[in-house]
Amino acid sequence: MVVCFCGKLALVKTSWTPLNPVRRFYACPTKDYVCGFIGWVDPLMCARSKTIIPGLLRNINTLEERCNGLVRSINMSQEQCNGLLSRNNMLEARCDALKDEGFKLKMYLCASWFMFVIVIFSIWSM
Repeated sequence: MVVCFCGKLALVKTSWTPLNPVRRFYACPTKDYVCGFIGWVDPLMCARSKTIIPGLLRNINTLEERCNGLVRSINMSQEQCNGLLSRNNMLEARCDALKDEGFKLKMYLCASWFMFVIVIFSIWSM
């Protein structure tokens, strides 16, 4: 355990700078990091690692952003699909109601024609 200059146990943090990518270090645990940097946990990295790791991290960040964009796009498509399904269900219900109304109108038309024929026959038979 490493003790900070202020007497508290030091925190282990990770550096994300281009010079020390993913290199862990000890830092002051106070809110404002009063004591600042205390020392390195990990040994120095080779020059190749310092060159490659930032590029890999950028690639990871780019892929994560693309993935998040695709997730947002999928969610928007899902919402649109749900809206269309809801609209389709409403239209199907309206279509069924119109079919029922059409059937009733056909029945009324048939009944009225039947009554008309009866009236005409009753007038002729007089």
